[in-house]
Formats: sequence, C-alpha cells, structure tokens
Amino acid sequence: MGTAIFGLLLGVVLAFINTASCQPEPPEHLDIMPRFVVVSKAIGEKMALTCKPVVRDTKLITQIEWLDPKNRRIDSNNRNHMYLQNLPGDIGLMVVFPSLRTEHAGTYTCVAKYANSVELKNNVTLEIYEDITFVNAPQNQYPIINTDYTIKCEVKGNPYPTVDWYKDDVNIVTQDRYIVEQQGLTIKNVRESDDGVYRCTAVVISTGQIKSTEIKVEVLIPPKIEPIPTVSVTEGDSASVKCIASGKPPPKYTWINVGTSEDLRKADRFNVKEINGELHISRVEFNDQSLYKCVATNEAGQAETTVDFKVLVKPRIFELINVTAPIHTETKIICKAQGRPPPKVHFQKLSNKAPFDFGKQPLDSRITLDHQIITDKGESIGTLVISNLNRSDDGLYRCIAENPAGTALKNGHITVEFPPTFERTKNRPPTWTWGRRPGNISCIPEAIPNATIVWKHGGIELKDSPNFKIEGTSPVSNLIVYPGNEKGFYSAYECVATNKLGQDVISLQLQQAYKPQMIQQAKTQSITATTIKFRVEGPPLEDGLPLKTLTVQYKPEREMTWDYARNHTWSYGAPYILEDLLPEVTYNFRFAARNDVGIGAWSNQETISMPRRSEPAEPKILLPSHSYIDENSSSRQDLVAVSPYADRYDMRWNVPNSNGDPIIRYIIRYCQTEKVNGEWRDGECSEEIEQSVQYTQYELTNLFADTVYKVELRAENAIGKSSPAQIRIKTARGMDTVIPAESPAISSGAIIGIVLAAILLVLLVVDIACFCVNRTGILATLCYRGSSKHDEEDQKLGSYKAAPAHPNSLNLPMPVKLIPTPTDETEPLKTRDQPNGETQMSVEYEGGKVYTKPGTITGKHSAV
Repeated sequence: MGTAIFGLLLGVVLAFINTASCQPEPPEHLDIMPRFVVVSKAIGEKMALTCKPVVRDTKLITQIEWLDPKNRRIDSNNRNHMYLQNLPGDIGLMVVFPSLRTEHAGTYTCVAKYANSVELKNNVTLEIYEDITFVNAPQNQYPIINTDYTIKCEVKGNPYPTVDWYKDDVNIVTQDRYIVEQQGLTIKNVRESDDGVYRCTAVVISTGQIKSTEIKVEVLIPPKIEPIPTVSVTEGDSASVKCIASGKPPPKYTWINVGTSEDLRKADRFNVKEINGELHISRVEFNDQSLYKCVATNEAGQAETTVDFKVLVKPRIFELINVTAPIHTETKIICKAQGRPPPKVHFQKLSNKAPFDFGKQPLDSRITLDHQIITDKGESIGTLVISNLNRSDDGLYRCIAENPAGTALKNGHITVEFPPTFERTKNRPPTWTWGRRPGNISCIPEAIPNATIVWKHGGIELKDSPNFKIEGTSPVSNLIVYPGNEKGFYSAYECVATNKLGQDVISLQLQQAYKPQMIQQAKTQSITATTIKFRVEGPPLEDGLPLKTLTVQYKPEREMTWDYARNHTWSYGAPYILEDLLPEVTYNFRFAARNDVGIGAWSNQETISMPRRSEPAEPKILLPSHSYIDENSSSRQDLVAVSPYADRYDMRWNVPNSNGDPIIRYIIRYCQTEKVNGEWRDGECSEEIEQSVQYTQYELTNLFADTVYKVELRAENAIGKSSPAQIRIKTARGMDTVIPAESPAISSGAIIGIVLAAILLVLLVVDIACFCVNRTGILATLCYRGSSKHDEEDQKLGSYKAAPAHPNSLNLPMPVKLIPTPTDETEPLKTRDQPNGETQMSVEYEGGKVYTKPGTITGKHSAV
C-alpha cells in the first residue's frame, strides 16, 4: 500500500516538471527592477526604479519613458526631486530619487513601443514609510510627588508605531495608577517609589521596525522646613541661625529680613550659606532685631518659615543718686536702668549676704522694694523705701540690674544723719600725765553731719590760754592741758558736741601718773644648779599706768654693795626664768617694776643658795606632727604615739637643763612591749644607743610592723645620767599577707628577683656583644687584665714564658721600651699631630718594632 502511494506521488511531480519545462517563452515585455509589485522605502532614502525591455531585438524599442503616479511624464529636469537616467551601454531607463519624500509614494508606470506597433507597459507601486522617531522623550524627567505626571515619550512614524512601556523589564499597561497615552505614560498621584528607569518601545508591525529609549525618572519632593524657635542674642556678640529643610533634590536657601524685605545675601555683617541654610550675623547690632524669613527652594517648589530674632541688650544703670536723710524719717533710694528686655532692678546692702526681696521685707517691715517697668523705653526703675531710719541703715547699697543678656552693678550710699553721741567712747580710760608733761585729752564724737566741739571745765567754756590749747573743733578735738604743779588741773573736763540734730556731752578725766610701787613678793618656783624660775606678785595698779617690764638685780652674797650687780629684764607677765647662774653659790636678788613714768622702788632682798652640780634634768620627748595618741591611753606614761611607718620612727626632744655641767651625750634604748591584763610588760630590749649632743633627734630603724615599743631617753653629763624620759610608740601595719585562693601566686620578693635577673641577663648579652664586636665592655676588661690577656698577647707578640728566666723572682715579662718614632732612643717622647687627633708610637719588643696607636699594641707579624 505504501509503495503504491509513493509511486503515485512521484508520477505527479514528474508530470508537473514536464509541464513547466514545456511552457512557451513569454512574449516581449518591460522588466522593472526591483522586481516587486510593491516596493517599500523609508523617507530620505536614495533609490532608483529601472525599466528594461525584454525583446528579441532591442533595436526595435522606441519611446521608452516613465509616468508618475499622476500619469505625468517624468523628464530629466529633476522636478519633484526625481530625474531620469539612461542605462549606460544598454537599452533601458532609470528614474532616480535622490531623497525619498512622502509625495513620491504611488504607482509608477514604464511604457515603450516595440516595432512601432506593439505598446509595452509595466508598473510598480512605491510605498514611502516614515522611520520611527522619538520627538519628545527627554532622557531625564522629574515628576513631583503627590501629583499626576505624564512621562513624555512622543513617537513619530509612518505607519504610526505602537508604543509599549516597561519598568524593570515589567510591561506597564493601563490600570490603577498608570495610563498609557499617545503622548506618554501618565502616573496618577506620583510616589517616591516611582523613581527608576522606564523603557519606551515603539514597534511598526508592518515593517518590522522597533526602537527603544530609556527615560530616567526621579521623583521630586518639595521642601519642608522645620520650625525655628525664637533666637535671642546679646548685642555685640555673633549669632548663627540654621534653617533645616528636607526635599529632593536638597533645597537651596535664602534669608530675607521681613521688616525691610532685604535679601541678606547682599547685606553687610550677614553671611548666608545657600547649601546648608545657615545665617551668620557678626557683631549683632541693636537694630538687627526683626522677623527673618528662611526660604527653601528646589525644582519641586519652595517652603518658607519665619524666626523671631531678638537682640538682647545688657543692662546699663544710668541713674543712681546717693541719699542723705535724718534718723527716724523715711527715705528712698532710686535706681534706673535700661536694657532689652527691660532689666529687673533690685538692691542689696553690701553688709548683707542676700539682696532684698520685692515688696515688704519679711525680716524688717520698715523696708520695701518697689519695681516699675517702662516697656516702650526699655527702662526699669527700682525704688528702695526705708521708713523710720536707723543708724544701721547707713551704708553702701548695690543696685543690681539683671536680664538674660547680663548683669549691671552700681553702688550708692544712704547717709543717715543723727545727733552727736559718745556711745562708743563713754567708758574711755583717763588720760595720764606726770611731771610737767602736757596732757592730751581727745574728744571723738559720732555725728552726721559732723559735730562742733566745745570744751568746758567746771562749767566754764575753755579757750586757748597758757594752761590750755584746743586743737580742732570738728569732727575731732584735742584739749592740751599744761598742769604744771597745779593739782587742780588734774580733774574732769567736759566735751560738748553739737550739730543741727542735737547735742551730747562726755566727761573726760586727766590724772597724774606715778612710778610703780614696790613688788609685793617674789618666790622660787623651781631651781636647778644654774637656773631659777620665779613667781612674782607685782604691786597693786590702783588704776595707775600699766606695768611694762619687771627687772631683777642679783649679786653673789659675798659682794657687799649693789654697785656691780647684774640686771635681767622680762616683759611683764612673761615666764620669769633666770639662767647662767653658778652652782653652789649664794645670791641676793631684788626686784622692781617699770611703767611709762619709770622704774619703781626695789623690793626687799631675797637670798637663795644654788644647789650643787648634778646630772641633767629629764629630757622632754616631742610628739611629731604626723603622730597621734592612741585613744586607749589615759596618762602621759601610758601614751602611745602611732608612727606612720611600719619599720621606723623619728624621735625628737627638747634640750634639758644641764644642772651645772654640760651634757656630753644622749642615751637611747627601746624595748618591745605589750599590754597584759592592763599592765605593760617589756620584752626584748636594744642595746644603749648614743647620740651626739649636737642633735636632738634620732631615727629608730629596723622596727617590726604593728608592734609597740617603749623608748627611753636619758641625757648624760660628767656627773651622771638623767632620769629616763619615756614614750611608747606603735609602728604602722605592714602589707597584708596575700593568701592564695586556688593556685599559688608569686610573691613580691620573687617578682623583684625575676626583674633583677632579667636586667642582669640583658646587660650580660649587651656586654658579650660589645666584647665580640669592639673588644670593649666589662668582659673585655676582665679578659685583658687576666691570664687570658697574656694568652692573646702571646699570639700577637710572642710568649714571654718561652724566654729565658728573668732575674726578677716574680717572673715578669721582658721590659717593653717605648721609643719615639722616628727619632733616636735617647730623645724623650714627642707628641706629633696625627689624623683624627691620634698619636702614633713605636714599640720595640724582642728585637721587633711595631707601630701602634695609643691603647693598642700590634705585632710586626700579626694578622690583625
């Protein structure tokens, strides 16, 4: 069955081929090339249509020509932007289009005559299409957020193309927020997420043309400015205000003075930074206070905000007048100040710590502080009102004007007038005089205004006379009295002080002064071989002049008169200690007191025998300033001074009395001690330690930490030792022992040992390196001075051990003779300048001569 079908098909194919090959040859015709019924070309292309006769005899062809779509003959004059051209070397005619246009579209006909009888005709249709062109499709487009925007992509073409939209390779069709229109892609209510690259693709299906363009879309966001709070700047300072706005792209800024509409970019002292929105004002002036507007602008729009710029002016007190008022009246002190904002004005009395409060004072209802503000002038007035003035109200008052820009201060004074008074001087002592000396009585009343002073005696006003002289009448007056021998001038005088508010009187005494009376009693308080301390009872003062000094006069008893007696004077009331007396000598003593008039009568004679020479007095141990007394101590013998150190104590003492024989040394001994059942028990004691009499201190060392010691100190002279002065000291606690918790730790001693060993190791390595490189260092010194030095010299200069024995029993090497070079041996060595400041010498050794620099010896045959 299959074979039969195949044979049938084969027969059909062969029959078709045979039929085609047997068709007759076509008759004479015109051949138009290109051989298409319809030829499609783009505007602007260059092309030609060729008409060529296909006949048996081309010589019989005549009148060949082209007709345009309007059946008009086409000539060679290039009309309608086309022309004819013959085919070179052949029969045919070509119509040429240098640049195709839309009007060239249509059917073109080629006609010719063959053998003058047969008319040949053929035609071709020329279709002109316009290529795809993007006529309005900017590559960068900027929609504004929250608005409707059309991404422009206008396409031109003939046939008109179909436009498709893509974003991120995803086709966009008309739906929801997107509308595909002829002019472009419309996006409703643009969002920031609509940023991106869009592709506009144009396609002509009939021609197969396709073109694409990419459009970058960046969504713009209008500026949005943050509110700016009020700015306050002090006059004369610099200020900066920053305007902060968000937007896309970042906005640029301008600043405008709202009051003057001035662009601050062009104003003096103003600097506007357009990029970050900062406004800087240098040296702010009073008139800079205004409302300023910040404008932020970008391609999406602009935003603006205003800031209230306040210029603060530091307070200035321009009026504060001192006040004077009588006592018990009312007065007020007024302070006026300016500033912006108007300052707060209040007062403070300089003698008080705190200023007054506004209103009536809670602690003194007589005082009221009022405050008034005059806003339009920027002034403030503070008024301090004081009723029923007291003398205590007199003084300096500080006006304080404050505002946010600063503080101003100015002092004013309230003077309280009051009548004269002698309240502060009413208990004055009398004025003393003696002999023919004048008495000066001073009268110093207190009064405002100053009082006028008048002197009276016995109710009679005094004037200048031989016995009286008045110096000054206000505010101080001195009455000079010349009493002579008249007792009547030693009496009371009245000082009368008067001013406009009143009068006051004080009685002042002028009294005659005398020398002190005899000393009542002088007793021995303590005595040593060379020193006496007295207790003296002076004479009764009887309202006389105060005593100045106390004098003792003393002599050995064997001297009969006081002509050669020695004197010693003390300030009255000082310790009366007399030193440098002789032991075992009996002295007579008498005492007298002195005042401004003179020395009084000598007291009755006192006889005292000095004791014999003896051992020194007990020294007094001083407690260092860094020590303190144990809180459990109850008496001097039980005191425990705590040392700040764990292993030492610095002990100091006063020099005791030598008792007639010089102290030759101090003896110190200390013992460990502890308190058992309330009693101190001594343990191991040190040997006696001698300290030179030149020193009054000694440092006890090598003590145990946290241990109590009893320390004894004796002074010794040729006669013997003093009784011991004792003190107990307690050393501080040492470092606490570290108890390891889990693993043993390295002690501090081990750490120190390790550090020292490491340092020694480093030094040893450095020394070995120096020895190997430069033959220097400690190791080199030891080697060259020891036996190794001789071994090295044996290799360089030959061994002296192989030489015959030297007569010297010490077996020393052969002598080395130094000779100068190159002079004779008999000449002394001479120094010659050598390079680098070195001197070259020659050495003669066992018949060989070598040259060397100082410090080195090099053999003649040495390899060094």
